[in-house]
Amino acid sequence: VNRAGVPGAGAGPLEGFRPVEQHFVAFPGAEFVESRTNEPDAFRVRIGTEEFVFVLYFVDALEASWTHPQRVAEQARWFGNVQNQAIVDEGLVAMNFVAGLLKSKPFTVLTRWERVPNTTRYYAMISIEQESGKRVYLADLLMRKGYARPGSISTFMPEGDPRQLEDYAVFIRDLGIEARQKKQGIWAAK
Repeated sequence: VNRAGVPGAGAGPLEGFRPVEQHFVAFPGAEFVESRTNEPDAFRVRIGTEEFVFVLYFVDALEASWTHPQRVAEQARWFGNVQNQAIVDEGLVAMNFVAGLLKSKPFTVLTRWERVPNTTRYYAMISIEQESGKRVYLADLLMRKGYARPGSISTFMPEGDPRQLEDYAVFIRDLGIEARQKKQGIWAAK
């Protein structure tokens, strides 16, 4: 998993873009916004009166469209040479899972405003309240359900999470191994 850029690195200041923060900024009460361009790991969110597209740290979820056929083919190979169509079909299932979850459960966007290179999108972690007082990252759920693989970029863990980056990377990997063993999500296509 690649590591995200450091503050001040990248393409330079662009008008309208947020500066990279040293620490995570939390936005509880964010709202999921329906969009035809949403993917399981990259989707539109409303914070107050503004809308942003956030891409998850740590995971690369199944493609839910044929917009990037090379990614579909790469994922098909990675997930054990499944059919390309199986990636997109299961990607749509994953997208419906994400949309349903984020519409029905309170979630918090945790971001440092690191931009995805050459885009207007930002990296984030999404913390979901599954039950009162119990939170989980969306990346964990996608891995557990067999909808994603370790990927994207990484960063240090948000304040309040006692794990080190290396520990979380191992945790994500182990969730993927468990999903494969239990034939969850795309692993059932094998």
